[in-house]
Amino acid sequence: MKTILKSDIFEKNVLVKSFEKDFKSSNYTENTTQVNYDTVKGTNTEISINGLRILMKDFKTENYKIDVYHDFPLFKLQFEIEGYSHYVPLDKSKTEIIIPNAHYNLFYLPEVNGTLNYITKNRKTLEILFTEQYLKNIIGKNFKQIVHKLGTSISDKTAFLMWKKSKPISVELKTHIYKIIDCNYPDDLKKSYLEAKINELLILLLAKTNEENYDKVNITLSEFDHKNIISLTEYINNNLEKHLTITDLATIVGVNASKLKHDFKIVYTTTIFKYITKVRMEKAKELILEKNYNIAETSYSVGYKYAQHFTVAFKKMYGYLPSELITPTNIQK
Repeated sequence: MKTILKSDIFEKNVLVKSFEKDFKSSNYTENTTQVNYDTVKGTNTEISINGLRILMKDFKTENYKIDVYHDFPLFKLQFEIEGYSHYVPLDKSKTEIIIPNAHYNLFYLPEVNGTLNYITKNRKTLEILFTEQYLKNIIGKNFKQIVHKLGTSISDKTAFLMWKKSKPISVELKTHIYKIIDCNYPDDLKKSYLEAKINELLILLLAKTNEENYDKVNITLSEFDHKNIISLTEYINNNLEKHLTITDLATIVGVNASKLKHDFKIVYTTTIFKYITKVRMEKAKELILEKNYNIAETSYSVGYKYAQHFTVAFKKMYGYLPSELITPTNIQK
């Protein structure tokens, strides 16, 4: 099994990766590398467990693209925790896949030959690659009958997307994701833990495909309105330091405030205000823990004019003060 990646971001423009059939691996392996390309910087973690590849990326980026080719069918569960991923096949009759910021999807592509476009300043992901054999191992040899919609696509060699429009990552699902990302058990325990968590995710999601109308997410929104909301969340995530009002945001996407609030609630199942507050608090935790920002700097960076207002909002969300994140090894500047 081979993957060929071509992009200007790579040192020699081409990166070739080879794998055993069905991602077979006798041992658990985990490798974290520092990525230091001109336009992409951060960490890339790759974990191999028999039948699985787990990719975790945490990048600061400019917009970039990668031409990608697999000589094997692709089964993938992809979470764009931060970022924007858009796969465009060379053959325009084939299926394209858009996974916007804070969204995810599960899909099967019998052929992969196209371009991955990443339109984002920050990219944090969890990507789980598996195979048909892996599904047989965890569900049974007759899994095609059990999860018949995916099974039919595999038999017919046609693309399968769990959702035509990728789905927002819920708070509960994000908790599950971070249990995978932040797991720090020793290798033997970590292998068993990750397999259990990933199997739980796959079975939970695939079981939903047997439910009636499971894929009718955001069905009341047009493609244009849906893309408007996705582009708006990109703007919000990249401008947290600004004073963000419903009126201003509505103007940006060219709709009135009522329609904006209605459409946003359909896509994210929460209000714009709650979404902005949640993203601000998550960013605040990152700035304090990873950048050693003090409370005043953090407050300003996530759009609060007064530090006490930020502190109140933070405690309301997490139940503790932001100052409690500051430890002897994480001292204010």
